[in-house]
Amino acid sequence: MSVTGRPRLVIGAASAVLIMVLATVFVYQAEPQSSGGPEGPAAFPTEGPYHYKVEYLGITCGHMTLESHLEEFENRPAYHVVMTACNSKFFNKIYRVDGRIESWVDAKTLSTLAYESDITEKGRRKIRSYHIDYEKGVVRADKYGNVKTVPYEGEAALDPLAYVFRGRMLAGGPGSTFDLNILTDHGVTETGTEVGELKRFDTADGKKDLLRVQPLTADGEMFDRAGEFIYWIDPGVTRKLYRLNFKLPFGRLQAKYTGPADGPVDRRTEAEKADPGPTIEEESGRPH
Repeated sequence: MSVTGRPRLVIGAASAVLIMVLATVFVYQAEPQSSGGPEGPAAFPTEGPYHYKVEYLGITCGHMTLESHLEEFENRPAYHVVMTACNSKFFNKIYRVDGRIESWVDAKTLSTLAYESDITEKGRRKIRSYHIDYEKGVVRADKYGNVKTVPYEGEAALDPLAYVFRGRMLAGGPGSTFDLNILTDHGVTETGTEVGELKRFDTADGKKDLLRVQPLTADGEMFDRAGEFIYWIDPGVTRKLYRLNFKLPFGRLQAKYTGPADGPVDRRTEAEKADPGPTIEEESGRPH
């Protein structure tokens, strides 16, 4: 496993961290090399929508849904991954957050075709979108209304949502590893992923032995300055995602599967989503 560098991620308030982490980076994937077990039975999971509660210091601070299915996108079969999120009623009184993040992944090449993030945080709208043109070798990025086209080598690429979904299928047995590269707005960083031992948890489906999956950089930190990211999956055929764990400088944030979701948890009305309203511009010199 070869790992270098450290991706720089922007971490928001505790109730918004889970949304912000996934909305902050692009992920680039080289051809993975697994060293300890076969790949999962499918290239990419299709499932949901599933509901997760988000906890900070043992207190429920938010809610999240995840789902994925196969559909047509730009005249080709693609996996469509959707995450919606909001903070809890208690935190909403202090700092309201609602968001939706979507990813479209080419079913043949397993490369991201588009990635869109739409988050309203304390009444301010943050809209980001990335569309990758592999034939022309460019990424068209629209970040908070600032549109630019940047060169892209045209290699297989995965955004943050697809990164976790694909990683679940690449994880072998305990002790195995596989390599992924993560691309921030400042360039590519190589990461390796270690698969740990099975650990028993109380889950919404009863007691289960879950597989520990941890992406790592050379300095052992997945976030800017400090922190780590671990997710826990069922080792069976579905590789069901039961937990996401973010250890951050100010505490631990966990998302736990609770069961099927009735629908998205984004509380914004269709009228609110149709009207961007006040948007936030990038802060000078701050990494996104």
